[in-house]
Formats: sequence, structure tokens, C-alpha cells
Amino acid sequence: MRKTEGKRIRAVLAALIMILLGTVSCTLRETVLDISGNEKGDQKTGLYDISLEGGSGKAYINSPVEVKEKDGTLYAVLVWSSSSYDYMIVDGQRYENENPGGSSTFTVKIKNTEEPLKVVADTLAMSRPHEIEYVISWEEKAEEEIPEEGTAFSDLPDKETVIKALEEEGYSAVEDYSLEYAKGFEVKRYDGFDLVFIENSGIYLIEDEDGKMPEKLPEGLVKINRSPKNTYLASSSAMDLINACGALADVRLSGTEKKDWYIGDARKAMEEGRLIYAGKYRAPDYELILEEGCELAIENTMIYHQPAVKEKLEELGIPVLVETSSYEDHPLGRLEWVKLYGIIFNREEEAESFFEKELKSMEPLLKDSPDTQKTAAFFYVTSNGLINVRKPGDYITKMIELAGGHYVPNEAPDAKTSLAAMNMQMEDFYEEASEADILIYNGTIGGEIGSVEELAAKNSLFKEFKAVKEGRVYCSRQDLFQQITGMSGFMRDLNRIFNDREENLIYLKRLE
Repeated sequence: MRKTEGKRIRAVLAALIMILLGTVSCTLRETVLDISGNEKGDQKTGLYDISLEGGSGKAYINSPVEVKEKDGTLYAVLVWSSSSYDYMIVDGQRYENENPGGSSTFTVKIKNTEEPLKVVADTLAMSRPHEIEYVISWEEKAEEEIPEEGTAFSDLPDKETVIKALEEEGYSAVEDYSLEYAKGFEVKRYDGFDLVFIENSGIYLIEDEDGKMPEKLPEGLVKINRSPKNTYLASSSAMDLINACGALADVRLSGTEKKDWYIGDARKAMEEGRLIYAGKYRAPDYELILEEGCELAIENTMIYHQPAVKEKLEELGIPVLVETSSYEDHPLGRLEWVKLYGIIFNREEEAESFFEKELKSMEPLLKDSPDTQKTAAFFYVTSNGLINVRKPGDYITKMIELAGGHYVPNEAPDAKTSLAAMNMQMEDFYEEASEADILIYNGTIGGEIGSVEELAAKNSLFKEFKAVKEGRVYCSRQDLFQQITGMSGFMRDLNRIFNDREENLIYLKRLE
């Protein structure tokens, strides 16, 4: 009854919503696609890689650049690597620096992201003010390539407000769920439900089927069924952990196409029709999602660049959980998010057992891995010739340290930003990493390369790097970031190359 009548009821509700929105003139599919703002003439907002021509090359605009839309107008937020720019002129309009004393920042109007943008920037770095002409070229960033910090919506309740509201109704937490490494979420357990707090995301109430629920809750709290059915998974990085706790069967809808899955079980599920493609996070197939009786959508923080999509899913009665595991600064913290999916999908025992097994397998490495004093850079070359590096202190750099190495560069441009990765000019990267003992090319994002010659073809300056001369250049496998459960294997690979033992590498290959 649930599958048949439930689908019928959801479809009727969807149609009524569309009528209320004044879009009855289209078919349901056409209506939904038009509302999404992605299939019909979408103004392309989001993160964009850029290249910058002009000037001496010493100062540059940080990439990626955020492009946003307001009242039908596109704006680009341009953040310079220097604090010396006091104004910019774009299309004849002058913009003043928004960040005196810090990196010069300008929010400027742009017509589109298809054509190069000519700008003039006035610098005070010389003996006198000097206007310099630049040309910005655009390239849209790939999904999840560089995570953006989740921005909590202003109408979300805070933790204290929710806890107090529950106490006023006579509900007190039974216990706090124990976490060892994860810092991005916490769980308070009540009799009949769990309360999940995810930093830069929201507060989620995971309710038991027969649990007694509070009558009044603060507005903005997201209710999620325990063991939600037919989940729409737009966050590909969550799949490995969901699969690890045995909940793959509860995921029916994928935001990743079959060809883009590197997780064998996910690809097989799509081949067999148990998992079906329902559109990327920015353009989900709402009609299909409703027809399948979706009870939960799991997104990553890229959804904050498409707030209309999140709002539409919620309007259709589908709770949206924004996972932020990529912001964990310890690799085991990211791995411990498996416990969250164990709670949501009612597979706590499986999740905890998996985590303990992984923790035990890594104990020898964590306890007995001496500092090798080897330095390593983890990077890739963007299509515009910039060098994309991880921000010092993120989970990739932490894995390098735990495996006995030292990450370079020690200080990346604009290191205080919330981005987990950022771009550098090749000259700056050379200064920081040319003497590194080991170079690791990020094949997950930059695409795998097969030789040192292929790396040098991206920039001839690589030939001058110590690691290239000594033959200590590696490339990571393209499936590394989807395979979160493989981080123990990746760390063992790192430890082996730091100790000059390269047998049985899994996620790294040495380039000849």
C-alpha cells in the first residue's frame, strides 16, 4: 500500500504545489525543470576557476572565484593575493576595496561567464598609485572539486534553543553519543529519537517509528525518519560510508552517473537497476524523486550554491541533510562519519564494528610511524595552468603527517579561508615545493597522468624540481576521494614511499 498509494499521493501533492506556483501551463517534468533554474537558461552561478593575464604576475586573483546572482544580475567576488589594490574599474564602473587591511576584495557586476572580463585595478604597491589592465578568463569548477564552507541559514535554530525547547516539554537527553575523532557533528540521544547537530549545516531529529515525539519544536529543525527509504544521494563522498555500514539498499536515487562511480558496489547497483540516476545536485529530476517515494536527500555543501534546489526539495516534503565530512581535519574524523549513517539508517552496530576494525588496522601505523623528515607536495595542475594545493591542516595533509612525512607548502595563499584547497601561481609553488622530496599528483581531480614527461608538459618548470630529478613523483588513483574507507590503505602507501618501500602500493603509482 505504501509504495502504490504513497507514490500517488506524493505525485498529487507535487502537482498541487506546481499549480500554486503558477506553473500549470507546463507538464510536470517541464515545470519542475523550469523551477530548478538549471535546464532552462540558468545564470551560471557557483565557483569558477580563472586565469589572469596582465601585470607582473606577482599579484593575482585567488581562484576559484565565487559568482552569485541577485535580482537577475551576476556578481563576481574578486579576492586578490595582495592588500595593495584600492579600487577596480569594470565596464566603466568603479568599485572600492571592501577589505581594507586584508586581501583586497571587490564584488563586481559581470555580464556572463562565457567571455573574458577586462578590468583595471589600481595598486598602491609602487612608488605611486598605478592602474594596471588585466583580463580574467572563466572556467566552471567541477562538482565537489573544491568544497565551499557550508553557510548556516539565518532561520536555523541554534543548539541551545532546541535543547531548551525539548526540556520545556519534558524531554531530556539520555546520553551523548560517543565520538573519538569526528568534530563536525554530535548526537544527543533521547527516548524515541536522536538529535543530530552538524556544524555549518543544521539540526536534524532522527525519529523512531514508534517513538513519542515532541509536539512543539523550533522552526527550521529537520525531521528525518529512522531508516529512510529511497534516499537521493547527491553527495558521492557519502556513498562509501553508507555502503560500509550496509545501507546501500536504502539509497535508490543517485546524483552521480554510472560512468562516474568508482565504488564497485554503487556501479553494480546502477547496472542492475537497484540504483538509478536522478540528476546532479544542481538539477535533480524532481518528478522521478517524487515517484520513487524519496524520504531523504543527502547533499554536500555545494548545494549552498543552489539554494533554490534545497528549498524545492523541502517544499516537496523531502528533508535535506547537508553533510560536511570533508571539513574534518583528521582522516579518522572523516571516517567516523560512518557512525552518523549507521544512526540514520538504523545500522549502528555495523557502523561501529566497521570503524573499530579500521581503527585497529591503522593502530600500528599511528603508533609506530616515526618522522621520516621527508617532505611531500600533493597537487594538480588546473586547465589554466594554476597549481591546486590542499590547505595546510586539512585531512589529506594530516594523513601525510601521520604516515611520517611533512606537507608542503607550509603556508598556502589565503590559508585562513574555509576552502579545503586553493590555487597558486606556478612561480609561488616552485618557491615552496621545488625542494620537496616527493611530489604526489592528485589524479582524483586533475585526472591521472602516466609519466613524468606528461607532468612536465603541463609546465616545463617541473623539470627543475628535486623530486622530478630524483624520480620521486607519484600519482594518486582517480577513485581515491570516493573511497573514504580506503584511507588506511592510502596512509600505508604514503608510509611505504616515505620509507623507500614501494611494494604493494594500492592508491599511488610511481611515474617513470
